[in-house]
Amino acid sequence: SLTQKYGVCQKIAIGKGATSVVRLAHKWDRSEERLYAVKEFRKRRKNESEKEYVKKLTAEFCISSTLHHVNIVETVDLVQDESQRWCEVMEFCPGGDLYAAIKKGGMSPSEVECCFKQILNGVSYLHSQGVAHRDIKPENLFFDTKGHLKIGDYGASTVYRLPWETTIHMSTGLCGSEPYIAPEQFLGKPYDARLVDIWACGIIYYCLHFQEMPWRVAQQADPLYAAYAQACSAPQKDAASFPPTVNNLSPRACRSLIRKMLEPDPKQRANIETIMAHPWLESIEVCHAVEKPRHFHGHAMALAEAQIQVMA
Repeated sequence: SLTQKYGVCQKIAIGKGATSVVRLAHKWDRSEERLYAVKEFRKRRKNESEKEYVKKLTAEFCISSTLHHVNIVETVDLVQDESQRWCEVMEFCPGGDLYAAIKKGGMSPSEVECCFKQILNGVSYLHSQGVAHRDIKPENLFFDTKGHLKIGDYGASTVYRLPWETTIHMSTGLCGSEPYIAPEQFLGKPYDARLVDIWACGIIYYCLHFQEMPWRVAQQADPLYAAYAQACSAPQKDAASFPPTVNNLSPRACRSLIRKMLEPDPKQRANIETIMAHPWLESIEVCHAVEKPRHFHGHAMALAEAQIQVMA
């Protein structure tokens, strides 16, 4: 059972989503206490067969349990609890999510850049495995105790290419959170899910920098987005001139990359391979990858320490 394998779950939830609740479980393993995040899935709906219900749960687990990377939340198990409710067991990231860190404010430029590069490292790994996340947002990015920023929650993810395939499966359906949804998703046509992830990462960089959204939704009805899309379609005066949304970003070296990521036309948008090869991104220091980092993620570290002390 869940309790025997992973310990007792706390009654107070550490996270809540549209279809699940996440609780903390801790288990003494010989002399060491192990902490797990346990995602309790929603109950089966009345209009849903048992087969359909289990298929939805296992689809997410089948994707997330195959992923192993420093910037990906590790999925451990899929079990039933004492009430026969299905639960996904994951590593616990006590540093909180990126949304809380952005809201708190005070991130140094090197912290912002480090977060951004870690997210893209995670996305690069996902895409190399044929997986697109489709719901990348600060609330789904979690810090551990060592400054690693990890992508979690694979409820909207899709496999766009199996290991033996060379062709890409296009996606359908609107998923994700509105401010991060790419414009092509609103058209009701098949789209490349990889490019949806790229767009969301571009929005996150803007949020990291300004602590606000560039627009409410990437549709013509939103005047801020409409002005941006029009500026993107206008002829460029020179290679260094960008729409105001991008031109306000720092450092200057980031602008050409963010412009390619926030390209309204998905056919012209940069893929992850192009992004990872960008000189500015390559120059960014990731804190946990160097012996003496110039920065550390203060808010996440303090939160992680406080969380662990409460458990002790």
